[in-house]
Amino acid sequence: MSENLVGNPSFAGAPDGWTFVAPRDEIAPKHSVTDAPEGRKLVISATGDKHAFGCWRGELALEEGAWYRATVKVRVKNIAEPTLSVFAQAADHFLVPREPWSDETVLEQVFKHTVGQRFEVYLRFAESGEIEFSDPGVEKIEKPKTRVARVATVRFGEPAEKLTLETQRQRIAEKLDQAGALKPDIVCLTEFCPIAHVDESEFGSHQDVAEEAPGGPTCRVLSAKAREHGMYVIAGIIRRDGKHVFNAAVIFDRQGKYVGEYRKTHPMFMELTLGISSGDSYPVFDLDFGRIAIHICYDEWFPEVSRYYAHAGAEILFLCVVGGKPITWRTRALDNGIHFVSSSVTPPSMIIESSGRIIAETHGDGVVYADLDLDYRPVNWYVEPTFSYSMPCRVPQMRTVADHKLIDDLHKLMREANK
Repeated sequence: MSENLVGNPSFAGAPDGWTFVAPRDEIAPKHSVTDAPEGRKLVISATGDKHAFGCWRGELALEEGAWYRATVKVRVKNIAEPTLSVFAQAADHFLVPREPWSDETVLEQVFKHTVGQRFEVYLRFAESGEIEFSDPGVEKIEKPKTRVARVATVRFGEPAEKLTLETQRQRIAEKLDQAGALKPDIVCLTEFCPIAHVDESEFGSHQDVAEEAPGGPTCRVLSAKAREHGMYVIAGIIRRDGKHVFNAAVIFDRQGKYVGEYRKTHPMFMELTLGISSGDSYPVFDLDFGRIAIHICYDEWFPEVSRYYAHAGAEILFLCVVGGKPITWRTRALDNGIHFVSSSVTPPSMIIESSGRIIAETHGDGVVYADLDLDYRPVNWYVEPTFSYSMPCRVPQMRTVADHKLIDDLHKLMREANK
């Protein structure tokens, strides 16, 4: 059994090596030590003041650069919102519930040590109730293997010669061959891919060039190349479904099979005048390397879309786009702690990690790729643990007590504004 690197994890003595800490005595919750048949426990109790804040703090002995697993067992009594009121951290890394909160819950985290030698369990924003915790542990482990996805994105430059629908499909095939040579797990093509840089005189109208999925002419090219290179392919098409036409993005798997599609939920007014209908759902796709989501062009301006996808567990958010603003893309990644990949006609196509940092981009005609770690998604450069571990959509302990009410009130205001 690995050595427990928490000092005095059984709380023997006063308890020796453990202290109770609060910013000021006047806002400190109550604290005590209790003996139970299964062992000693440290207790933090509410005082009726919802702003009370404090923790039991112990000491660690960790090596910089080594990997560790931290755990602690927490028993919750009459705490209305455990996700907001109870949290623990080891060396500035927040522990999260191994399973949904119950009367007794194990909090856990795996981390690479950089700074800090403290183990802390906190109570905050609780007017009533108490927590008991026991069995704090930190053990050294081997560096864990993480899921890494290789993603590629395409940008079509201005063509040397006038394009037809057929020659544009040839360009699509060529770009997918270029991407396939990079051995990606997935590649993304732009919005309105079948007519990118194709003069309207060549295709008539959007209704004329709309195709069914998965059997349309562009879809057949996408399917064949996905199968040939053993990669997932996303592309924006003009999608016909009965009498309706949608601005959609389709996805094919490594065998060339149709996985599904996303239909743009925020068409611009111009699109509506062209007879393009609005989608009404936000699917996520569980692929063999991770969970992804797709949105299209104008959707990027509505932060609820990316936030919804983040709460739905998307790890990479793809954007098929004609125009758009890279600063918005970077913001969506940072806001939500998810990787972001754009394939664009006018701005550069980009791969942006969850911190908002651009790690690959192409401003001309070409394909770029990057390897994205899905299990470790950096947020930003702050060392302060509220920021450095994760964003609220991924770790609800980061929220303040006001957030539940804030979300309810925001939803009400948005509904009222849309009347």
